[in-house]
Amino acid sequence: MDRVAQAADILLNRWPTPTGQKHMAARKACLSVLQGLKSAREAREAFVEAALGLISW
Repeated sequence: MDRVAQAADILLNRWPTPTGQKHMAARKACLSVLQGLKSAREAREAFVEAALGLISW
């Protein structure tokens, strides 16, 4: 749970770009884990997707 809280902190307070769809999905997933509604795995997958969206190819 601590890692999910850290991920939520990054997504809510320290994300380097303006909010996008994947970023919002990751935020919602992390907050849902903290509320007991989703698994940490789901939040991790959403966080990774959002992070990959930051990469410019």
